[in-house]
Amino acid sequence: MKNTFKLGILAAVALIASSVAHAAPTVKANWGIHDDPAEHASVSFLPNTGSFDHVFTFNLTGWNDLVSIAVTNDFSKYNINNASLHFWKETTVDGNYTNDLSLGSFLFDSTSVGADFGNLGPGNYYYEIKGTVVGSKGGTYTVDSYISAVPEPETYAMLLAGLGLISFSVRRRKA
Repeated sequence: MKNTFKLGILAAVALIASSVAHAAPTVKANWGIHDDPAEHASVSFLPNTGSFDHVFTFNLTGWNDLVSIAVTNDFSKYNINNASLHFWKETTVDGNYTNDLSLGSFLFDSTSVGADFGNLGPGNYYYEIKGTVVGSKGGTYTVDSYISAVPEPETYAMLLAGLGLISFSVRRRKA
């Protein structure tokens, strides 16, 4: 009986610990359609905040190159440790931010760090920012997301056709 009770308590503690470890991140912003060239967010924390896990969601309606830059504003009493940016493509719109496709990540600190995530197609995406606030006065981080449109294949076809016409007219003039 004592062993059963102890096992029950141990199972309950393990269940609670696993639910805390896998708690859903906090959605800080939904940028909607990322059609502006840049999206920006800055988040500040009070002292003794501890660990955080934030999500910034957006969607792309066309093909775009995406570059992300993040930085913590660390001073002696205003500091965040182990800050990281993870970039995800949402595979199921379930709101729990699990089982999605990882497109890359990087660690950042008071030195601005960024990554070029390349050419991305239409879909739902999100940044997950994690870290631990250790400053006695709190901490802050900033994340920026930049897109530039990727030309459609038809644009390249028109460019090649135009170059072909120019070379044809130059050749005719020489003859």
